[in-house]
Amino acid sequence: YIGPQGIVHGTTITVLNGFRKIKKSPQGNLFVTSGLGGMSGAQPKAGNIAGCITVCAEVNPKAVHTRNSQGWVDEVFNDLNELVSRVNQKAQDQIAED
Repeated sequence: YIGPQGIVHGTTITVLNGFRKIKKSPQGNLFVTSGLGGMSGAQPKAGNIAGCITVCAEVNPKAVHTRNSQGWVDEVFNDLNELVSRVNQKAQDQIAED
């Protein structure tokens, strides 16, 4: 059993390798994924550690609430336009930090 820290570590390495494969920095770029049930809560946390913007789709409101209350998910959006606006703002903010 590797526990949550092992899942997050492995997922972070996978996200970083994905960005390296497409020759982009995670900073200011988007990682899109889905699912917050089971061990999938590691994906948003791994995105944070990698330094990218993560959008994780989930259809189960209970899973969203659980992962958000546990700190695995930073922000929750039900409106696509609000999400797009937030992603664009976050990308600009991260690029300005460079």
